[in-house]
Amino acid sequence: MGRNQRWCFLAVAVVVAALLPAPTTAGRLELKNDISGVSNIRKAKLAVRCWSNEDDLGWVVLKPSQSRIWKFTTMNMWPFQKTEFRCQFRSGFGTTSEDVMTVFSVKEGFRRQCGDGGDECIWVAKRDGFYQRKIVKDDDDRKTFVDVLRSKWVWKW
Repeated sequence: MGRNQRWCFLAVAVVVAALLPAPTTAGRLELKNDISGVSNIRKAKLAVRCWSNEDDLGWVVLKPSQSRIWKFTTMNMWPFQKTEFRCQFRSGFGTTSEDVMTVFSVKEGFRRQCGDGGDECIWVAKRDGFYQRKIVKDDDDRKTFVDVLRSKWVWKW
């Protein structure tokens, strides 16, 4: 390989590296129990089991107004886009319509559903169902939230 070819190859490699997305970023997943208006505390509890390809976070029981936060490093470089967390949810009102729900994924379309930034996903259990809390920034760059119903509670026997 001649000297000019090496410089050309090096210049192309630098440009390609600069255009690639950052391979790893910080991710944040929050699950919150906002089930209210229930006289029986057992009915208002939320049982959650989450896992990824690398980690099993186990079962957690959240009382009303409690939340659980996980922080992790995401891999977001093709073909290694693999960070994905899935969860099962159980409440006194039933379970989500899908037995297993994806609650965080590095895939671009999924991250946009979480809101501005896309590296933070918040899910909220309410009395009538399970919501994804979308993060929206207003004109002054302050965070506001919009809850989007993703699943009503259903009984599966």
